[in-house]
Amino acid sequence: MRKFLLATSALVAFAGVAQAAPSPIDVTVGGYVDFRAAQFHESSIAPVAANRRSYDFETAYKVNVEAAGKASNGIEYGALVSLTNEAVSADGYAAGGTTAKIDQSYVWLSGGWGKALFGDSHGASDLFVSAPTVGEGQIDGKYVDFTDSLVRLRAAGVDAEENSTKVSYFTPKVGNANHKLQAAVSFAPNVNNQGQSVVTRKNTVTYNDFLEGSVQYTGNWNPVTAVISATASGANGNNTYNDFASFGFGAQLGYAGFTVGGSYVDTGDYDTLTTDKKSGDVWTIGGKYEFDKTAVAINYLDGSGRFPLSGETVKNFSAVGVGATYTWFPGLTSAVDAVLFSQDHVAAKDNDGHVFMLSQKLAF
Repeated sequence: MRKFLLATSALVAFAGVAQAAPSPIDVTVGGYVDFRAAQFHESSIAPVAANRRSYDFETAYKVNVEAAGKASNGIEYGALVSLTNEAVSADGYAAGGTTAKIDQSYVWLSGGWGKALFGDSHGASDLFVSAPTVGEGQIDGKYVDFTDSLVRLRAAGVDAEENSTKVSYFTPKVGNANHKLQAAVSFAPNVNNQGQSVVTRKNTVTYNDFLEGSVQYTGNWNPVTAVISATASGANGNNTYNDFASFGFGAQLGYAGFTVGGSYVDTGDYDTLTTDKKSGDVWTIGGKYEFDKTAVAINYLDGSGRFPLSGETVKNFSAVGVGATYTWFPGLTSAVDAVLFSQDHVAAKDNDGHVFMLSQKLAF
């Protein structure tokens, strides 16, 4: 990242905690540009769409501006503004475009008591782990940008709310040098609501009062490492959708460049209509190997339910992904992804297909 120093003599105190900073605030600018080329096919759309393409290009970018300082009493503080053309849609998935929109934007405070975030942030779900991936993410990645009729499941199950405006608290990592435990909790009054959009009435489209908590353990028994996580979430529905409660577990083990792991999430009544409950779940398993400048991975996802907030019931969804990356120079990475998927609807036509993708990414 390239650093800029902004001279400042004071910072407005937050609840009387942060005092005037005697040193400048560090501002860093970073991000990425990612070019993707893909060949794709879906069985449920190709026979009926005469003009359906089988290949296309996509360019994605993100610009992050971060500010950080430290008060005389030791309290650290800062802010992040992240803009991207991979705008999150109403169903929680990213889609390319020509307009930069807010990905994250929040203020944070940090000390020996932990870290608090206020604004549009990923929140407690950042502590959850699932099957390892590389590059563009395979089963939980960017291949869905090249699909039309796919209602795929997420590895984290309930995760469409991760950029909603919320408050989050992360505890400090408790333990010793080799074993640490951390927990987090997030609360969002409205789901899929970001920025300056104030909602003065109850959300009648999705959910209200979304609450999420996660805990993560990291262990090191040199040369073996482990990450174990658990998560739970819930929200109030409305006249259309049921209230829901969801929970899940995930873990990864590492040894000599190899990482294996997986996850299971019971999504409960997430995204189910009050007239038609179709509770679901999602699980993943996979592994990766990193050596020198190369990383390879294979992963699998399976599940069922009504995902995302689309009104479509998926009896079963499965996807297998294979990916590899090669880092030419610091920040410059090439990647290849192959994802095969199968989607069984309850009422609509089933959908089988694939996405083969090549990408060139520069992170700065």
